[in-house]
Amino acid sequence: MRGDSMQFIRKNWMYLIIIVIFGGILLTVSINKEEAASNNYLLDKTLISEQEKIDEKMTEDSKEATFKNPYIKLNPYGTAPLSAVAIFETEEPTKISLEVKGETAETTIRTSNSSYKTKHHLSILGLYADKNNTVTITAETKDGMKATKVVSIRTKALPKDFTKLDVTKVNTTKMEQTDSSLTFVVPSTKWAYGVDSAGEVRYYSTKYNSHVFKELKNGHLLYLTKYENSDDTYSLLLETDYVGKIYRAYKMKSDAESETSGSSQKSAIHHDAIELPSGNLLLTINDETKYMEDTMIEINRNTGEVVKEIDLKNILPAKFYKSFSARGDGKIDWFHQNAVVYDTSDDSIIISGRNQDTVMKLDYETSQIKWILSDDEGWPVNYQKYLLKSVDNVMKFPAGQHAPIILPDQDNNDETVDILLYDNNVVVSRGDTQESKKYSQAIQYRVNEKK
Repeated sequence: MRGDSMQFIRKNWMYLIIIVIFGGILLTVSINKEEAASNNYLLDKTLISEQEKIDEKMTEDSKEATFKNPYIKLNPYGTAPLSAVAIFETEEPTKISLEVKGETAETTIRTSNSSYKTKHHLSILGLYADKNNTVTITAETKDGMKATKVVSIRTKALPKDFTKLDVTKVNTTKMEQTDSSLTFVVPSTKWAYGVDSAGEVRYYSTKYNSHVFKELKNGHLLYLTKYENSDDTYSLLLETDYVGKIYRAYKMKSDAESETSGSSQKSAIHHDAIELPSGNLLLTINDETKYMEDTMIEINRNTGEVVKEIDLKNILPAKFYKSFSARGDGKIDWFHQNAVVYDTSDDSIIISGRNQDTVMKLDYETSQIKWILSDDEGWPVNYQKYLLKSVDNVMKFPAGQHAPIILPDQDNNDETVDILLYDNNVVVSRGDTQESKKYSQAIQYRVNEKK
């Protein structure tokens, strides 16, 4: 897991989150290319319209609300039971701070807004389940005058089938957390939730989640879910926030081709989705062939139109996918792309292919290979020039790896990039079979991209 200080919600509220992703083998669906080519195939405006009605009602219900008598609405959109909104007006422009009282000083959640306004629409985040939560709202005028309002918000218990947590020991000095931070746990399927430093659940969504739980530049979440939890396919990609408001909804409708390992759950975006500098979204999907998890599409953020496709079968050796054994359902999961990371330094993407024991960098505009981090076993001669060489010839190459990330610069050298990843050390196609499965590790590689 890693900690990043990121914008938590709109309107300058700050929150720190740490995302923990539990792996799973998620095997997925294909998007019909003819349908996807139409501008609005993926964009679902119905959910937005439904929420506009909720917003209109909250506006009407809160029109008389004041600082002394604020309008408080728990779980306003029906999907975030431990979040609420507060709406009110102040006579003078004021800046607002919030405090959700924790069981300890370390677990008290504090947020603040630096802008002075008379109309306030606040997100209250980090409530406890099954409790009367104490929330303190503080208003400060430009001349430094302060006033406080304490409200109590009662929440319901967690669902009966919610993930069971058992915290036996807490040492906050070993955690990269502050008094406004949560750790978010992102599953292969079902509940996505956030816990404080004591392991208490302080956020969850009633809409099941699969793999994709990313915070966007504007503080919203990119969230893969279902229309109904009873559906068998994760076919709805949302741009939402932590109180459940939907800003964009992408309907990834097609027939699911395969299942999440060990369950009947299926997904339209199998492992990853990221925001590009343009604001568009890059998604990992399947194409319509028997070959799986080897295609990416870029969609226009505003329309859902597919504007770019990257098929790894057009980039890597044909023998890799033609000779790979089919699964029981006839599908060939030869690459199993489980991550994509954008590198702003050179307009490129770093991707991970578990079933080729390979991490590689591609120029995003041309899809040309920049380098390949992999054992050299089985690579054709014309790919040898891309293979990274160990400086001491004893380096352990990754095997069955997950979750590469680009680290901040550590050596003040523009020629290098530092990659942190999780090396499962399970050889699938190439690598040290003698060491395979003996251990797993987090490992950092420093790549000199010029040499």
